[in-house]
Amino acid sequence: MNYLLLMPRGLSTSQDQYFHVFAVGIAYVSASMKKAGHRVFTANLDYVQGEITTVLRDLIEENHIDVMCTGGLSRDWTKIKVIIDVVRAIDPRILCVVGGGIISADPEPAMRVLDADIGVIGEGEDTLCELAEALDCGKDYRHIHGLVFKTDQGLTVTPRRKELGHLDELPLPDFDGFDYGRFVADTGLAVITCSRSCTYACSFCFRPAGHKYRQRSMENIIAEIDMQISHYHPRSLALADNLFASSRERVLEFCTAIKERGISWGCSLRVSDATDFEMLQEMKEAGCSSVNYGLESADNSVLKSMRKGITVEQIETALDNTWKANIHLQANFIFGDPNETSETLSNSLTFFHKHKERFLFPLDPMIAFPGTPIYKQACKKGLIQDREQFLKDGCPVLNISKLSDVQFKEMLSTITELRLGPRVPAGPFRVQEVSREGVCKIEFDCRKCNRRETLSVPFWFSLVPVCPSCGTVNHLDPFEKAAHLPDPFTEEVPKAGTIALWGAGGIYFKLINHYPELASDRYILLDGNASLHGLRICDKEVWSTSTTFHLQRQLPSTTR
Repeated sequence: MNYLLLMPRGLSTSQDQYFHVFAVGIAYVSASMKKAGHRVFTANLDYVQGEITTVLRDLIEENHIDVMCTGGLSRDWTKIKVIIDVVRAIDPRILCVVGGGIISADPEPAMRVLDADIGVIGEGEDTLCELAEALDCGKDYRHIHGLVFKTDQGLTVTPRRKELGHLDELPLPDFDGFDYGRFVADTGLAVITCSRSCTYACSFCFRPAGHKYRQRSMENIIAEIDMQISHYHPRSLALADNLFASSRERVLEFCTAIKERGISWGCSLRVSDATDFEMLQEMKEAGCSSVNYGLESADNSVLKSMRKGITVEQIETALDNTWKANIHLQANFIFGDPNETSETLSNSLTFFHKHKERFLFPLDPMIAFPGTPIYKQACKKGLIQDREQFLKDGCPVLNISKLSDVQFKEMLSTITELRLGPRVPAGPFRVQEVSREGVCKIEFDCRKCNRRETLSVPFWFSLVPVCPSCGTVNHLDPFEKAAHLPDPFTEEVPKAGTIALWGAGGIYFKLINHYPELASDRYILLDGNASLHGLRICDKEVWSTSTTFHLQRQLPSTTR
């Protein structure tokens, strides 16, 4: 049998304002299958040019593929579904196998939505190797643990497989099979998986790798780091470990080893571990440039409801220590927990405003992702009545809180608008030149240590660079330096009728501060992002783009 392992488009190039992602799981599976002697072909569709049908047809026909394997998270279902549908159209005899969090979280609904032949539940290295051995020999695979598959009677789920015991025994990921070198070249970032799973059970979190927390040995981690530095030449390392500082001795061991290599690195910490200021100082001296914290809330009753195992007092200490240690900090907030009230919401927003100029705070609504405790609660309460449709809808935000629906929508509007505004302004900055493509060369001073840097930023966007000296973030927005001339901006706008402004995100937020006339009722906001529909940005409701056609029929309007 010939196996084609595909990384869907939109996984290795996906990013938000704060981080890049590389789906390393399928690279581990590929390495294990190749080590076991199976005929494996690979592709990262983010780095393969061409229309997807042509790309997949070439891969399938050139390599005589019998089995296609892919995967992702619940939010990636459309990317996975496209692959399955195209593969089936090219050659219906090909077996379609899917793994990752989307299957592990809620296997049967995911299988029905994707229409896959076989799903892999949990860690895939041993499971895929056993499945491939059975398929190669024409044997029955129904006895293999960790599978869900089609039968004439419907779907069959086999017993879950135990977590892998010794991570050091796994081969290094098949990076070259998925164009990892291009990912590192594009982002400057190398991803190092130091452990799997977590000992905690936060209400909003699902762990595809199982419930048992396991770490690689320090020797094994450093060996991979040395390999990645020599092969891919990253500028920085991203350590994937939910409990990096669960052992102070292990952190100091890592610091001693990495300091000799002279490369910057970042990690995630629990705030309860960051109360140790001396440890943070050691991390900084060893090249730690950034730390991510999952704060989630600044109210102890909500933190307890989330099962976070931390307190607001610990959060305050951790943030102060990180600031003093000159380490860049990102700290997440999640709003809308089942115990969220107007009072708890006020507590978190007050905390956010108190600290907003010192740190980066992504603000997100709580989403009941499949497999999480809150997802199971939402199903039990009837908030999710059709699990398949919920997945197809992209796991939309639900009001599972104690807020009324009106209060909940106001909360979503508030955190959406806060995400749009600059929270960490740089010190003085100057636009030195602007290219024909609208890219601005900016010279700026760090707002904390006054170090001078020069960067390029597209005019309509913004950048949040980290000062290499003190770890402080600085928000740069070239739009702030533009000459704003109201008359030329509005002279072509019709004097009567309704004007639809398409794009209700950051650009409108920028414009409204300079062109107050855009606040009038004749201007309406449209956006293709369904999660924004019904929210209010700068006190103006966001409508679906299909509203344009409705307005044209109902109003004597001009839409631009």
